[in-house]
Amino acid sequence: MSDVSRRSGWLVPLAGGLGALIVDVLYLQAIAQQGVTPPGARVPFVAGWIAAAGILSTAGAFIQRASIRAVALGFGAAMLVALGAPAIFSFGIALLLCAGLVGTGALRAAEATHIPPWMGLLGPLVLLVIAGAGVAVGFAVTDF
Repeated sequence: MSDVSRRSGWLVPLAGGLGALIVDVLYLQAIAQQGVTPPGARVPFVAGWIAAAGILSTAGAFIQRASIRAVALGFGAAMLVALGAPAIFSFGIALLLCAGLVGTGALRAAEATHIPPWMGLLGPLVLLVIAGAGVAVGFAVTDF
């Protein structure tokens, strides 16, 4: 493995994770500039979700063991996609771009573990279903 590919192996998902954290700050700033905080717990839920995905993705970029790294980055990307899709007309595109970077890191880590091809397809789908369920439950619980 060359030095450039080794560096890009952690640099790409790191950029995605840090990008998600920047999107989170910009989201909170946009809410604050509105002058009125929406009722309920939707804003804290969304901000917490993005922060958790960003932290997981950023930390996942530094995990040495490829199998654990693939799962951490895969779930971070799934969390970003699960929230990016319903938020597509506001900050969702930025989250999906970050998810692409984090997902690229997850794919590279998965390739290093030599997992079976069916697991490479099924694993991300399961993570996306879990993250999607988390977003759906969070939206339902915080919809006051």
